[in-house]
Amino acid sequence: MKKLMLVFISAIIVQPVMGEEQIYRTDNVKVTYERINDQYIVAIAKTAEAARSIAVKAGFNLPETIYIEAILKPRGRARLFTDGKDYMSLTVTDVVDLAGPEESGIFHIYGICHEVGHLAMYRVIRDHSWMTTAAAEGWAHYMGSKIVDEVHALHGNELWPDKHKYLGHGTARLKKQLASKKPSDIAKGAGLWMQLSEIISDSNVPKVFEAWAKTKIDPADPGSALRKALLQIKPEDKRLSDFWNRAEPVLIRKRPRSGFALRQAELKDLAKVPVNLEHDDSKQSGKSSIAGGGHIVRFSVPGHGWYLTNIRIYGQRYGYPRPPQEDFKAWLCDKDFKAIAEFAFPYSTFRSTKQAKWANLKIKPTNVPSEFIICVGFNPTNTRGVFLGYDAEGSGNSFTGLPGKPGRSFSKGDWLIKIRVDQLKSADALREIKK
Repeated sequence: MKKLMLVFISAIIVQPVMGEEQIYRTDNVKVTYERINDQYIVAIAKTAEAARSIAVKAGFNLPETIYIEAILKPRGRARLFTDGKDYMSLTVTDVVDLAGPEESGIFHIYGICHEVGHLAMYRVIRDHSWMTTAAAEGWAHYMGSKIVDEVHALHGNELWPDKHKYLGHGTARLKKQLASKKPSDIAKGAGLWMQLSEIISDSNVPKVFEAWAKTKIDPADPGSALRKALLQIKPEDKRLSDFWNRAEPVLIRKRPRSGFALRQAELKDLAKVPVNLEHDDSKQSGKSSIAGGGHIVRFSVPGHGWYLTNIRIYGQRYGYPRPPQEDFKAWLCDKDFKAIAEFAFPYSTFRSTKQAKWANLKIKPTNVPSEFIICVGFNPTNTRGVFLGYDAEGSGNSFTGLPGKPGRSFSKGDWLIKIRVDQLKSADALREIKK
């Protein structure tokens, strides 16, 4: 194996024979790549190294090492995303994709800074399901734009191989977007984060994230608890209250609770005459993981008095060999997709990444309306998630989405999600009622 030493922040390029995986390291970045020119890999690592250092100096909790996987894949399109923990994935379809934006239309330097912005938030606020796209992407846009300015101050236009001018891709571009007649929702979100930083100072933003991470959130009304935690950061500044009045409608996603009364029972109280409900044929024809969404199936029972006891799902975990120490969620919703109850299950329910399996999720017996929705969400990333199976023919009862608003119809088939329901002993008219 041949090694080539470069003078750059303790960097080493390990260059195996053609076709093998290559590795490039700096002090705090490790890039694994194939079939991409070394000069671009150096630029990618140098950008991520600088962006990480800037975020750390600003008080954010960044990983000791950022792992980047860079792949040239002729099919598809160029993509860059993060797992929110310590990993980025960059896919390009051609070497041209790595050129500056004027030639490729792709903003690599800004993109890496943007993903570092996501890491700064997601590593602290692990459950950010209450955020709108304007909140999450708006923050990364604002933070990424600021980092671009500072990266340029450190490295100038020499950073990327083609030496293109990228300073205009930072806060200058964001301010132009905000000054337009119709800023996008993401630009509006970025503008609100900018306003917050101006009110409390940049150094206090990490404290806001830490406070929100410790706050118990009511999915039906996240804003109340978040507002209280925010105002405690700088209670003497009256501008914060006005800011939150403007920001909450843009940044917060509410998941209204169902008006259906939640009732639960003990297993000993059930009639022990379970009924299985399903729309699928148990044969997987495809599988899917849905970032920012979930897998939904609609069910119905005859009349009232039925209790959900089990949810069975057919899926295959992907990512690291060991299951993450996190939970995924299942929800019981009414027919309008409003949540009645939420249930958490460990990712270790799917122990292996090598094959799909049926997982049996046991539920404390929970009363269901005559028409209801079951939603399962894995909050997936590139390195953590579950491919949920679906069959070949849809019945019209499968959807994608999350509780709080109507799901989008899923037409490829029916999700392999089955449930079991039972009734109370007291509801069985053919049995003796015991006092």
